Amino acid sequence: MAIPPRTGTLASGVVTTWNDDEGWGVIDSADTPGGCWTFYTALHPDEVINAQPGDSFSIGGGIRGLDVGEQVDFEWESVIDQGGYKFRAIKVRPRREIPPWRVERIGS
Repeated sequence: MAIPPRTGTLASGVVTTWNDDEGWGVIDSADTPGGCWTFYTALHPDEVINAQPGDSFSIGGGIRGLDVGEQVDFEWESVIDQGGYKFRAIKVRPRREIPPWRVERIGS
């Protein structure tokens, strides 16, 4: 059974917090009052987001973090509580150039 890709509401914003050690941060946007929490996996290419149950990947290249102050485009969803935030980003795309991703499927 195929799992549909997660999609959210499109928005643009500015990264206000990024914790490299833990891989999470906050994006400020008029569309997500109070901030939108995000995790480094929201930066992964769509192929990974659209994975099937049991799939495993080796991911290299690309980026693993965001820079405070940088502009991003993102998709978000409402949540009850994600680290004290009411919004969570499910896909984040910085406006800077990103090195190519290397994605190798390990499972099927």
